[in-house]
Amino acid sequence: MSHKSILVHLANDDEHKTRLDVALRLAKQNDAHISALFITTPIGMPVEVYGRGASVQYLLDATKSAENRADELEKEFKDICHRENISHNWIVEEGDHISLLAEHAHAADIIIVSQPTFEHFEDRFRTRLVEEITLLSGLPCLMIPRGFDASKDVGKRMMVAWKGTREALRAVRDNLSALKKAEKVFLLTIQPETEDALSLSEVRNYLKRHNIEAETVKIAQTENSIGQTIQDAATAQSCDVIVCGAYGHSRLREMFLGGVTKHLVKEATIPVIMSH
Repeated sequence: MSHKSILVHLANDDEHKTRLDVALRLAKQNDAHISALFITTPIGMPVEVYGRGASVQYLLDATKSAENRADELEKEFKDICHRENISHNWIVEEGDHISLLAEHAHAADIIIVSQPTFEHFEDRFRTRLVEEITLLSGLPCLMIPRGFDASKDVGKRMMVAWKGTREALRAVRDNLSALKKAEKVFLLTIQPETEDALSLSEVRNYLKRHNIEAETVKIAQTENSIGQTIQDAATAQSCDVIVCGAYGHSRLREMFLGGVTKHLVKEATIPVIMSH
């Protein structure tokens, strides 16, 4: 991947170190600047916490714990950046995660976040973070799946989920530099309509003009959901990242009917770059 300014979301959660490790690796590979934004406010309340008094105490304790973790991680982060000669800045703030990420997005090319969990009620807030920051930031959002091995490649073999929509085109344009640097690029269409076949040919020629040779993968019929079919196709081609448009349908329709965005946010097993 070849984005030159990376914003990574950090908090005191189980996956924050993986996000940071991925960001550092990408920054080193691409001579990119990395902005690490550590937000000390908890994203959601655990199910074990009940009552206003307990909630206030939890917030105080959780914020203090996050501040301590931020201090520890800052030294480690800066030591790595100095050792690897990575341009960087470290930011610690308290407040709403979505608002703060959107605020700092103006100086970035891509935002790195983690795939949410879906075990408890409060996890809906973590889910909302991934979706909302993709919609609000105006940037591509790289979602790292839970349990991801940060030493694995991201961006060597890229699968573009193509549909003749504004969101899919935005995803291609947002990631031209990364697609150009990839060793292999695939353009995937699933159950294409006539206009999709035409736009697939056009976008393939568009990529050629940017010196990107993309191999087309056409799936005429599938018994699985579109989201699952995208995942299966990426796995079959040994891809390490999926590039797609977020919310090709209205958000209300996806809320009630599911949709590709919702499926990938919940089920993806490799990194996904979403644009809107």
